[in-house]
Amino acid sequence: MFNTFIVNTKNLINNIKIIRLNNPKSKICAMIKANAYGVGMRVVQKTIDKYVDYYGVSNISEAKKAYKYTKKPILIVSALPKTIDTRFSYSCHDVEDIIRLIKLNKRINIHIKINTGMNRYGFKSIKEFLLALTLIKKSKLNLQGIFTHFATADGYINEQMNRFEKFLAICKKEKFSPIIHADNSIVNEIENHSLDMVRVGFSLYNKTSDRFLPVVSIKSQITQINFVKKGELIGYNRVCVAERNMKVAIIPFGYADGFDLSYLGLKINVNGKKCQVLNICMDCFMLDITGLKLKKGDSIYILDANNPLKRYSDYNNSSEYEVMTKFSNIRARKHII
Repeated sequence: MFNTFIVNTKNLINNIKIIRLNNPKSKICAMIKANAYGVGMRVVQKTIDKYVDYYGVSNISEAKKAYKYTKKPILIVSALPKTIDTRFSYSCHDVEDIIRLIKLNKRINIHIKINTGMNRYGFKSIKEFLLALTLIKKSKLNLQGIFTHFATADGYINEQMNRFEKFLAICKKEKFSPIIHADNSIVNEIENHSLDMVRVGFSLYNKTSDRFLPVVSIKSQITQINFVKKGELIGYNRVCVAERNMKVAIIPFGYADGFDLSYLGLKINVNGKKCQVLNICMDCFMLDITGLKLKKGDSIYILDANNPLKRYSDYNNSSEYEVMTKFSNIRARKHII
C-alpha cells in the first residue's frame, strides 16, 4: 500500500498521563467510541488500560469489542440498545428507559444522563427525574452514575453546571451516591470541575494544547507526476483548468479514504511550501508541486505537525473530530510507533 496510518503510542501515553495529573482525585473514563476516534480501539486500550478506570463507547457492538481488551467497566453513553448485556453499564435518558430495564428484573448498572442544555439525550424534567429515582429504589437497578454533557466551551458551561447541580442535590436528598461526571476533554482543560470522574476523548488523541501531542499521522507518496500545460484539464468535470504550466503530483488518497471534495483548493504543507489541492477523485487527489524538486515515489505527509487536523476542519468548516473519523477510513497499512 502507498499510504501509512501511523499511531504514536508514546504520545498517547503522554496525553493520558497529563490528564491523570490534571485530575488526581477523579476517575478517568477514556472515550473509545468510533474506533477510538479513528485511532484504533485495540491499540488505544492496550496502551492506556492501566491508566484509566472506565471506557466509554457508543453502542453494544463497540462495548463487546472493548470488552476483549480490558477488565475495566464499560459505559454505553448513547441510546439504550435493544439487547442488554449485564457486563456493561448503560445510560438512561428518560423514564421509559428505566421502566424497560426494571422489567428485565436483573441487576444492571446504569448512569442517568441529564439534559442541561445540549438538547440531545437526557432527563430535562425534574419531575420525571424524581419519578425515575423512585422507580430505581424499588428495583434491582444500580444507579452507578449521573452525568451531563457540555455543549460549548464558553460561559454556557456555567449555565449547564447550575442546572446539573439542581439534579445532583435531588439525587443526594434521595440518598443516592452515584459517580458524578460532566467534564469532557476541552472543558476539563479550561474549567476543571473536579468531579468524581472525567470523560476524555479528543485530548487523548490530539494536540488540544501545548501539553498534549498528536497521536496520528498519515504518510502517503507520489505515485505519478504530470507536467500539465496551460489550458489543460486536471481531473474530472472541468473543476480545474490549468492557468499556467504546472507540475502536478498524484497522491493516492481520495474521497473513499475520507479526503472529500470539500478540500478542493486546500493548501498542504510539503517541504515547507504550501501546495494547492487541484482536484479530488475516489482514489487520489492532484497536488500542485510546481517549483518543488519532487519525483515519483517521494513521501509526503498529509497529516502531521505541519498539517494538523485543525487546518482541515477550519478549511471546510467542520470539526477536528469529523476529519479524524473520516480519515480513519483510509486504505492504508497501520504502523505503530
